[in-house]
Amino acid sequence: MAIFAVDTFTEVEIAVAVLYAIALLIAARGLTRTGIVRLGCGFAGLTLASFLLSHWSDMGVGSALRCAVSIAAILITTFLLERDQRSRELLVQTNAALARSEKRFRSIFEQARFSLWEQDYTAVRSALDDLGVRDGADLMARVEAQPGLARRLTSLITTTDVNDATLELLGATDRAEVLGSLERFLPPDDPSMCLILRALVDGRDRYEGRARLIGLDGRPRTVLLAIALPDDDVGFGQVVVGVVDITQREKTQEALLAAQAELARASRAATMGALSASIAHEVNQPLGAVVMNAQTCLRWLRRDPPDIEAAAKAAERTVRDGKRASEIVQRTRGMLVKSAPRDETIDLRDLVRETALLLERELAAHNATLRTDLAADVPPVTASRVEMQQVLINLMTNGLQAMSEARSPVRELAVAVRSPEPGLVSLSVRDRGAGISEENLARLFDPFFTTKADGMGMGLAICRSTIEARGGTLTARNHADGGAEFDVVLPAGEGAS
Repeated sequence: MAIFAVDTFTEVEIAVAVLYAIALLIAARGLTRTGIVRLGCGFAGLTLASFLLSHWSDMGVGSALRCAVSIAAILITTFLLERDQRSRELLVQTNAALARSEKRFRSIFEQARFSLWEQDYTAVRSALDDLGVRDGADLMARVEAQPGLARRLTSLITTTDVNDATLELLGATDRAEVLGSLERFLPPDDPSMCLILRALVDGRDRYEGRARLIGLDGRPRTVLLAIALPDDDVGFGQVVVGVVDITQREKTQEALLAAQAELARASRAATMGALSASIAHEVNQPLGAVVMNAQTCLRWLRRDPPDIEAAAKAAERTVRDGKRASEIVQRTRGMLVKSAPRDETIDLRDLVRETALLLERELAAHNATLRTDLAADVPPVTASRVEMQQVLINLMTNGLQAMSEARSPVRELAVAVRSPEPGLVSLSVRDRGAGISEENLARLFDPFFTTKADGMGMGLAICRSTIEARGGTLTARNHADGGAEFDVVLPAGEGAS
């Protein structure tokens, strides 16, 4: 009202009404958005009323301009204050929602019956940036070249919080026993950390896989990991990791597989026993006749003079009984192999994809990953799908076992299908194991030669026979970057270009 009085009843030739903006600023702290708008409109009305009362008789351009400037200043101030008040209310609401969300997250975090970890990946991410790692493949190459690198990077990951389920999983009584570097809970030969770092470098938004943890009591645990990786730099300070203990399930599965293997061995032994008894029973009679006729033939030949005709008849009977023994063996074999394998047109790329699904559990059991390189425009081959799949399974399983025995830090099985030249198709399987020694390389495909304690030495020999029966070749060599590589080369099927 003081501003109104000065503006209306004095001769001051300045835009006194602009001072309403100061009054609006002072009053706005205790007003709502609606109150600010009403007060601003009221001040604008007082300014207009003052102008009309004081300049009704001598209204000029200057006074009208000062009035317009004052009203504009008041309305602009009103708009800015209203917007500021709206932003403040939104900020309060957002903070309240954030607090509720944090409280809800904390409640879920604490009450979850599976293990949850909060970890800080900031230091390890900075270390990866300092190393200048380009992508996951570059990281794997560096880890393989520097055996201690993965362990050093792992030591940079720190655990900042865990829930009660994690304490139970690790056998801890207090959270302080678990917080800190993650390195002490990971076995030295576990490759899961390399895979997590690879997902981090490749910019993936999550990682899921198997790992092994060592509890405070020293006992190993097999777990499933689920890690939500952030998409901004801020989130790496609070990465949430879900852990599910599957140790007991793995032990149950191992016991079941062991029982199945023992049952299969017993079944094979029983089958072989029955088969041996059947063959011995069937073949014993003609073999006995062969011996008797041979002895008779010798007796006739030793007579003086020799009875050639009688000896010839005994020899003919020997040939007859020998053929009968051979027929018995052939008939028994025919009972075991009811029909010859049926040839078909096979795309080796599809065969690799199917076999990868069949070996998913074996890959997980060996903590290994499968990388496939399937070239385009690869012609099909003509072969038995079952036989070719058995060859591929044998080669891939050998690679997985080789990497486990060598305790390779990077367990990656690489399978490639290409067409090296027109009319040929190649299939290669490479592992990251210790490779093949020179003395073993020459005997690798010999029947009954094996480097395994429980091996029979027939797998690779059968694989080579299968491939060569199709007009192809199977060779083995040590890769220049480490590990062994098996190469299958087959002729393309009829009609393939």
